[in-house]
Amino acid sequence: MPESTTTEQRRLEGRIEWRGRGTFRVRVHNGFDPVTRKRRYLSASGRGNQKAAERALRDLLARRDAGLNVQPGRLTVAEWLGRWLEGRISDGAVGPRAAENYRVIVKKRIAPAIGDVRLQDLRTDAVLQFKLGLVESGLAPATVNKQLGLLRQALEAAVSGGLIVRNPASSVRGPSLAGATTERRALNEDEVAKLLGVAEGSRCDVPMRIALATGVRQSELLGLTWASLDLEGETLVVQQTVQHLEGTFRVLPPKTQRSRRTIELSRATVALLRQHRAKQNATRLQLGAAWHDLDLVFPAADGEPQYRRVLLQDFRELVKASGIEQPGTVNWHSLRHTAASLWIKGGIDIFTVSRRLGHGKAGFTMDVYGHLLKGQQRAAAEALDHLLGR
Repeated sequence: MPESTTTEQRRLEGRIEWRGRGTFRVRVHNGFDPVTRKRRYLSASGRGNQKAAERALRDLLARRDAGLNVQPGRLTVAEWLGRWLEGRISDGAVGPRAAENYRVIVKKRIAPAIGDVRLQDLRTDAVLQFKLGLVESGLAPATVNKQLGLLRQALEAAVSGGLIVRNPASSVRGPSLAGATTERRALNEDEVAKLLGVAEGSRCDVPMRIALATGVRQSELLGLTWASLDLEGETLVVQQTVQHLEGTFRVLPPKTQRSRRTIELSRATVALLRQHRAKQNATRLQLGAAWHDLDLVFPAADGEPQYRRVLLQDFRELVKASGIEQPGTVNWHSLRHTAASLWIKGGIDIFTVSRRLGHGKAGFTMDVYGHLLKGQQRAAAEALDHLLGR
């Protein structure tokens, strides 16, 4: 084989350069600069044995052949996280609300700690220090795990893309959740009566009662339209949510496919909604052209979508005024949790509760609310006594 052919073959296949014990750099030819006509290369550094180096070289060749021409050595952790996250969003793998939360995590947590580090220079000890910083800041263990998990996913994608040889976050475990989680607060019937008593006639009155009657999420409640209600048929269809993202209100699909559901309504609930619609119609006539008719069941005072934080602020004040113990443990989601808990205590089966709540699987509902079924174990134990007894 001619020498020129051998040289060209090596150039196309790339090469491994050992720079010290267990440290290597892989380098592949990546065409010519269109201006200077000089050769361009992609390179990546790593640690490991010959097999690890060969694997890194194959990954780099695959990147080149796929047209992924970003030079890994120049990429910072923050830059990679931004690219990876935007890619996940554009693929539809991350929803708008989660995307907003992830961007905040990257901007306020990950970037200040390790964002300026070159992706290839990130080591496990830096990730460990990042985790310890989260813990020392007072974040709940579940929150630390979520933020650490986001970093781990992004770095795993960098490994798959050939940008780095190994994931420096793979061996960094999150804090234990054992004993760290507290049971979600559900109100008992007496507490519900106190809360509804102080809420009567307020802006939160009817929304709270509908949340308790149906178990819908707050974003589902704020996205509810009169067109999605069949008051004659006594049903409510959850088919959209309203969320305030990036400075604007957006109409979005429900959280999951199972969240698209039909909820049957009681006669008392239907009567409450009829009264609410009559009051809203009167307000609409009074405001005239100032009313923005978006067909929302629970809009702001002018018909526009309701700000979530405004509703929450009013709700918190009502909780404090109600005299309920530990008011700080009660949030809007407590209404949904209360509805599910009282349904189960009232004898409604887990499958029905799961469908009504819009959970993806009944197993999740069982994990959350299974502790409320203690009495049913005894009922099951005694169910066949009439057949077994002598």
